[in-house]
Amino acid sequence: MKNTTGKRSFLQSALVLTISTFFVKIAGLLFTIAVQRALLDSGMGVFYSAYNIYNLFAVLASAGLPVAVSRMISETLVNENHDEAQKIYKVSARLFLAIGAVVAGAMLIFGDALAKMIGNPDAGLSIRVLAVTAFCAFIMSALRGYFQGHNYMKPTAVSQVIEAFVKLGLGLAMAILIMKAGGTDKLGSAGAIIGVSVGAVIAVVYLLFKKRGYDKGTPLVGMETRSTSAIVKELFRIAVPVSLGASVMSVVNVIDDYLIMNILQDGAGLFGAKIGGLGYLYDYAKSLNGIFGNAKKIFNLPSAFIVPFTVSILPVLTAAYVAKNRDEINKNLSNCFKYSMMIALPSGVGMIILAKPIYNLLYKTADADLGAAMLAIFGIAVILYALVSISGSILQAFGKVNRPLISLVVGGVVKCVLTAVLVSIPEINIKGAPIATCVCYVVMIVMNMIFLRKFIKDSVKQILLSLLKTALAAAIMGGATYGVFILLSSVLDIYSSRTMAVISMIIMLAVAVAVYFASVFLLKVITPGELKETLGLRGRRRSLKKGADEETGEGYTDISGEDNEKKQ
Repeated sequence: MKNTTGKRSFLQSALVLTISTFFVKIAGLLFTIAVQRALLDSGMGVFYSAYNIYNLFAVLASAGLPVAVSRMISETLVNENHDEAQKIYKVSARLFLAIGAVVAGAMLIFGDALAKMIGNPDAGLSIRVLAVTAFCAFIMSALRGYFQGHNYMKPTAVSQVIEAFVKLGLGLAMAILIMKAGGTDKLGSAGAIIGVSVGAVIAVVYLLFKKRGYDKGTPLVGMETRSTSAIVKELFRIAVPVSLGASVMSVVNVIDDYLIMNILQDGAGLFGAKIGGLGYLYDYAKSLNGIFGNAKKIFNLPSAFIVPFTVSILPVLTAAYVAKNRDEINKNLSNCFKYSMMIALPSGVGMIILAKPIYNLLYKTADADLGAAMLAIFGIAVILYALVSISGSILQAFGKVNRPLISLVVGGVVKCVLTAVLVSIPEINIKGAPIATCVCYVVMIVMNMIFLRKFIKDSVKQILLSLLKTALAAAIMGGATYGVFILLSSVLDIYSSRTMAVISMIIMLAVAVAVYFASVFLLKVITPGELKETLGLRGRRRSLKKGADEETGEGYTDISGEDNEKKQ
C-alpha cells in the first residue's frame, strides 16, 4: 500500500471514523442493554464504578498520547520527512509501553483499595480485570497516533470495531453464564469486562499487522531526524496538557462516584466536613448509581459521533496552520462546527423529547421514570459537549494545548461542587449529577470561545449562520416528532408491551429523520453538492475518468486516498 499522506480531506477522514463509530456504539449499546438485563441496576452500579477507575488511567492513553503523536507526525510530514515520522512512532511506542505496564500494575495491585475508596468495594475484581485493557490502550495509542498523523483513519476505525464486537460477544456471554450460575454482582461485572480485555488484545494485534503492511509503502531516504530526547520532550510538551485535561474529567467522574455513593448513604467526607447523608441502603445506592450510568451510556452514544470530527480536524488543521494557509483554516473550522452540530443538535433534541420511551425500551428497571428524567437532562448535555469537544480540539491544533486544560479544570471544579450540593437535596438527589454536568459544559464552552476568539474571527459569521440554521432544522424535527409522540400515545398504549414500544419508536424515529433531513436541505444547511463531495462521489468520478484516460498502466487514485497498487 502506498503512503498517501495529505490526500484525504478532513470530512472524508471524519466520515470513515463516523461509520466505524456507528457500529462501535451500536455494539456498545447492545452490550449495555443485554448486560443490564443480566446484572440489573445493582450489578451495573459495580460495572460503571470499575469503568470510572479504568477511565482515570486509560484517558492518558486515549487522549493526550495519540494527539501528541498525531500532531508531531502531521507537522513532520509537511516536509515529507518520513524518516522522522517513523522515529517518532518508535520512540513513542517504547515510552507508552513502559507507561502502560506501570498503569496496569497499579490497577492489579491497588484495585480493591481503589474500589473501597469510592464507596463501591464490589468493583475491585472488575478493576483488576480491566488492567489488561489499560495496558493495551497505551500500545494502541502509539499505533493510532501514527496512522492519524498520516491522516489515515481506517486502521483506527477497524480496531475500534474489533474491540466493540468482541466485547459484545464474549463479554455478554460471560456475564450471562456467571449470573445464571448464581454469581454475584462482583463476579458478573468482572465476567462482562473479560470481553473488553480480550477485544483490546485482538485490536492491538490487528494494528501491528496493519502498520507492518503500511510501512512497505513509506519511503525512507535517510533524512535528518531529531534526537530521541528532543522527540520525548516534544511528546510530553504536547501530551501532558492534553492528557491532564482529559484526566480532569476522569478524576471528576471518580469524585462523582465517590460523592454520589456516599451522599446517598451516610454522607461524604470532604475537606474535614460531612456532606449530605440521605440514609439510603448500599444496595439502593448502587441501583441509583446504575440508573444514572444507564442514562449516561445513552448520552455517550451521540456524543461519540463528535469524536471523529475532533480526531480528523487535528492533523488537517495543524498542517494548514503550519503552512499558514488561511483559506484552508477557515474552511475546515467552519465545516468542523457545522457537521458536528448537525449530529449533536438533533440527537440532543430527540433525547429530550423521547427520553421516556427510549429509556423504557432499552432498560429493564423498576424506576424508568427516574432514568428518563436524567436522560432528558443529558439531551441538553449532548449539544453542550459537542461545542466543548470541538473548541478544545481546535485549540490543540493551533498549538494552544494548555488552554483546554484550564477550562477543564475550572469546569471540573464547578461540576464537583454542584454535584455535592444538588445530590444532597432529597428532592433532587441523583438527578443533580447530570444537571451539574450541563453547567460544567457551559462554563468550559464560554472559556474555550474566549481563548479561540482571535483564531476564528474570520470564520465566526459563517459558523454562527450554520449553527442557527441547524438549530432551526432540529427544532422543526423536534416539533414534528413530539406531535407524532402525542398522537401515538393517544391512540396506542406504547408502554403496554415491548413489541408496541419498538413499533412506536420506529415510527417516531422515521418521522424525525425524514423531517430533519428535509429541513436541512430546505434551509440549505448542506447542499446536495456538498453532500456528494463529503461522500467522495465527485472525486471518485474524476479519478475514474483520469484512470481511464491515462495510458501509463498505473491504477487510478481513489478518493479515499488509498492508491491502487501498480500493476506489475
